[in-house]
Amino acid sequence: MSAARDGRRETDLREWRTGEGKVLGAKIPPPRGGHLSAAVPPGLGAEVSPRARGVSDRFWTLPNAISLCRIALIPVLVVAVLVWDAPTLALWLLGVVVVSDWLDGKIARLWNMRSTWGEKLDPIADRILVAVVPVTFVIAGYIPLWVVVVLLVRDALLLVTLPVYRRRGLEPEVTYLGKAATFALFWSLPLILAGNAGVVGAPGLEVVGEACLYWGVGLYVWSGGIYVWQARRTTVALPARDGSTDVRASDGV
Repeated sequence: MSAARDGRRETDLREWRTGEGKVLGAKIPPPRGGHLSAAVPPGLGAEVSPRARGVSDRFWTLPNAISLCRIALIPVLVVAVLVWDAPTLALWLLGVVVVSDWLDGKIARLWNMRSTWGEKLDPIADRILVAVVPVTFVIAGYIPLWVVVVLLVRDALLLVTLPVYRRRGLEPEVTYLGKAATFALFWSLPLILAGNAGVVGAPGLEVVGEACLYWGVGLYVWSGGIYVWQARRTTVALPARDGSTDVRASDGV
């Protein structure tokens, strides 16, 4: 029994050194320096600068400009739905917003335009879109109010669990269940909007959109329960430590 436990400990150490280690569903940050002999516990040792990772600190780059335009289009989308009563225009705007979300990341990777500002702007734009569009759809009568309430309560619970990981220098692991929930919710919004815009096949698109919506909400709640359970286990199993680093919320949580 002791030999098996020692063997498991060696495996855990090897995974941590290669940046693959996990503790109760939380990712252990990769070792500093990128070499086995230079591996030190998270939070200690020299930090790798953004430039060393190939990430610049420039603000005015093409991907960042696309992210800013995406943020600027969200209020126009809201006005198109609630003030102008133009769901067709809103559908086009939503399509542009979704495509731009894919485009800025693609350009940043292909043309080596990754930046620290871009790493902040892109998730901010996504969070604004996810928060504003469902509320707009509720006001317009496209989706029921309880859907937004459930989504907001789930996200609030996850925000409460983040300090658990921060105090331990860990990162909450993004599960495939959470990614599937986000994927379903993202597709449900344009499909429901298309159904209300009266495009060809609108009734069928609306039914599919509603199915994606309720399926996504179910997966969202399920994945949220898993995150809370993992945070509770982490709290019991690992003591908090001082001087821990901040943890960024991952996409798809």
